[in-house]
Amino acid sequence: MTNQKIRNRVAVVIVENENILLVQHEKYGRTYWLIPGGGVEFGETLIEAGKRELKEEAGLEIEVGQFLFISESIPPDHHRHVINYFFEGKIIGGELKVGRDNVLRDVQWLPIREIPNLEMYPNTKRELLDFIQSGQVGNRSLGNIWS
Repeated sequence: MTNQKIRNRVAVVIVENENILLVQHEKYGRTYWLIPGGGVEFGETLIEAGKRELKEEAGLEIEVGQFLFISESIPPDHHRHVINYFFEGKIIGGELKVGRDNVLRDVQWLPIREIPNLEMYPNTKRELLDFIQSGQVGNRSLGNIWS
């Protein structure tokens, strides 16, 4: 094991007009989409982290709504351990723009219908679609969904 600290990450799901807000990262030679958000800093609540991360990654001011679900990402070699907390969110201000993080490549509104075809990490596509289509949250604890 190289890093024995658990990383807590907040992800804020924002849906408007049949589109979902996603950010594109490039890391470890891979380019993929994910729900905007990021790491929780010491002394910061999950809600505060969600607001800060959306401002940093996408230039948006948001309200963080209901808790949706939690997942873990632990690869087979155990080189990292991430706990992802997913919340619903709503934009209240700001202007959409790509933040300055060196792994960020894009931030876009993508049609919900494209979710099944996207490379997304963590892979919560099924849970996202279930929530978007029904407004209901199923299993709140998804366990380790490393892929």
